[in-house]
Amino acid sequence: MNLWQKAMIYLATHPKIKQAVENKSLVRKLGQRYIEGKDESDLIGKSLDLKSSGMGTSFFCLGEYIRDARVIDQTITSLKTTILLARRVGLDLHTSIDPTQAGLMISKRCCQNNLEDLAYWIKQGARAGSRDLLMMDMEDAAVTRDTLNIFHNLRSQGLPVGITLQACLIRTPGDLGPVMEKSTAVRLVKGAFAEKPKIALQPGNAVDRAYLSLADRLLDPQAIEQGVFPVFATHDPILIKKIIAKAQARKISADQFEFEMLLGVRPELQKNLTNRNFQVRIYLPYGKDIWPYAIRRVGENPKNFKFLIKSILTAK
Repeated sequence: MNLWQKAMIYLATHPKIKQAVENKSLVRKLGQRYIEGKDESDLIGKSLDLKSSGMGTSFFCLGEYIRDARVIDQTITSLKTTILLARRVGLDLHTSIDPTQAGLMISKRCCQNNLEDLAYWIKQGARAGSRDLLMMDMEDAAVTRDTLNIFHNLRSQGLPVGITLQACLIRTPGDLGPVMEKSTAVRLVKGAFAEKPKIALQPGNAVDRAYLSLADRLLDPQAIEQGVFPVFATHDPILIKKIIAKAQARKISADQFEFEMLLGVRPELQKNLTNRNFQVRIYLPYGKDIWPYAIRRVGENPKNFKFLIKSILTAK
């Protein structure tokens, strides 16, 4: 990860900076590009708009690395409400959650219990033939092992749970095989954490090659026939072009995989893919913890740096 992104992560996680700027109007303006409102009703409204444009959504309640049991309970309750509202209006359900939002900073048991609760909530009302599921996000490498263990435990119970894998991690090719055996959705990302070189490839061509190698395995026709559903979370048009070419060469239809992108990032590319009848899902965050998420997006798009500087300099 480059120095710019490391600096943005520092700003995102520094408690005093967050406290000083998170309620500033410019921060809220920055967040509006990447975050859909503060509550469940805002989220559902935007999801319906996206559905009318032919896109799906992946719901995410803002928050990360939570140690407060009360906040964890609020997050789980909010996601349950969102699931119910989405089902009432006929939306498909990809509900994303960070393990540290579900209690992993307290204990593995706490995290697994909360994720089981959410997964059962989804399973109980799942429509026949739907891909409704709980998608476990992947955070920094310190929690990768625990995240995978919890995923495997939940899938062994027959629960509708998918998992995110990071192409940059050196361990991921070894993790992918057992994950694919679980016959579920696998979201592939490049990885956006500042990991040490001994455990992760550094951003650039090496990560791109790793991503394509993992995508090649996910696009195995036999694996897809057995229930693997690849979710390619990338905004990289070159990778997307190569993935589409590989799928078409193997006669894998467009409804057997999808692309996932962030709200507010490359909307023209999102529309282009949708118009070509590829499945596109938008990662749709909502909630009040705007600063950490918005500043991470600044790390990915330096054009928004002017909003950041004005927010910090005018903070009182």
